[in-house]
Amino acid sequence: MVQQRLAALLVQARISGKRIGEIPTELVPVDEAAAYALQDLVVDKLGVRVGGWKIGAASPVSRPSCAPIFAGHVVPSPARLLASPDGLNGVEAELAFRIGRDLPARPTPYGDNEVWEAIDSLHVAIEFLESRFRDRTAVPELAVLADNISNGGFCWGPAVENWRDADLVKPEARLVIDGAEVGRAVGGNAAGHPKRLLTWLANHLAQRGRPLAAGTFVTTGSHTGLHVAPLRALVLARFSGLGESRLTLVGA
Repeated sequence: MVQQRLAALLVQARISGKRIGEIPTELVPVDEAAAYALQDLVVDKLGVRVGGWKIGAASPVSRPSCAPIFAGHVVPSPARLLASPDGLNGVEAELAFRIGRDLPARPTPYGDNEVWEAIDSLHVAIEFLESRFRDRTAVPELAVLADNISNGGFCWGPAVENWRDADLVKPEARLVIDGAEVGRAVGGNAAGHPKRLLTWLANHLAQRGRPLAAGTFVTTGSHTGLHVAPLRALVLARFSGLGESRLTLVGA
């Protein structure tokens, strides 16, 4: 089975640390549904628990995409995550939400306000990007989607007070690596307001048989773009008025 073959390659790459080079055309997922099925298959083969989800979109009206984040890679700030000296080692400043109550599958879709009210807290976060492919830019997008959109983990800072009153469309975000500011933006998330993303994710996962559960984190896309962090460098994500999170990548 084609899906089984690509899933086996992705699982082996995670276990061995050896990246995948070119993949045969017949192993590339044929559509988004096939790519999402591969995400689920890898989770099941590894026997890991999902502790979070990443989601993003190219614009405020474009279709989002999502990927699971393994529970062992969801860590509180200040955090340390294992990384390879020759890995992608990308970092992004993001805003993450913690789900406060279960959103199980049901006949009718969830609405924006219903999902928004189910959120328990907001956190400044750093996503760590790592790819199981040697060159993710040379791999078809659907294969990258199957590889959890190059997620390697993420860390979350303290809960933000009075976050429902904050401007979540145009927050000022900064990404700092070893004291040097490498990214700054106001309203830098191309997806726009995160409410739409969270509603889409709740309905997508309910249909997929992996509904959002209380305690799950959802990180909602980069505000400062992807930057490479050297091993042992201190990475800080700061959002004005919302707080910060800290991450250090350490050698595997």
